[in-house]
Amino acid sequence: MFKKFFSGKKDQRPALESVNQLQPGDIILFKYRESLPPELREKQFEVNKIGTYEYSSGTSKEVVLKDDSDNIYFMALEENDGEQHLCLGKKISRQQVYSLFNEETFAQLWTEQWVDLESQEQPQALNGWLARRYSQTIKDQKAYYYARDCHGTDLSQAEDGEELRFHECEGDDDHYGLNIEINDDGSTDVFLQVYCPADVIAEMWPHGD
Repeated sequence: MFKKFFSGKKDQRPALESVNQLQPGDIILFKYRESLPPELREKQFEVNKIGTYEYSSGTSKEVVLKDDSDNIYFMALEENDGEQHLCLGKKISRQQVYSLFNEETFAQLWTEQWVDLESQEQPQALNGWLARRYSQTIKDQKAYYYARDCHGTDLSQAEDGEELRFHECEGDDDHYGLNIEINDDGSTDVFLQVYCPADVIAEMWPHGD
């Protein structure tokens, strides 16, 4: 039923050209690419919501994707040296974090020491998301999250941003990442990340009226 619903929208609406055009209700289809985790290959997703992160270096639009089983994924568009890449993310639970990484070593992310993390296992459920080894590259930086699309917006006077702190680690082959967000209320979210060329997207099209 979910796939038929998507197909009808595709037939009625012209395709979108940029990730920055995506809005809640829009549809995205990924190609089959080895660089994608298997659970994303040739799959369709609905945009569940849009948010924006404000960093010291600028802003980044976050697109939250939902599949027909209500699994949630995160996507951001990044530009490096004129080339566009996608950062795809999957949030993992506290239990998964301490199953994947040594708890004492993981806690050192918050110390003055720059940490290397090694995954203790490679579970099938995280196939395509997980590197063998990570190195910390960002430590305790500040950012703001806005629960809206701020693309092209001046945020200098905005008052609705939620302050957070974050740490980042890079995988040993530049394809994987690990992001740790500490929210203002003290809760912590951990995301496994995969970096892919933007052309892994097959099509995007807007929702119907």
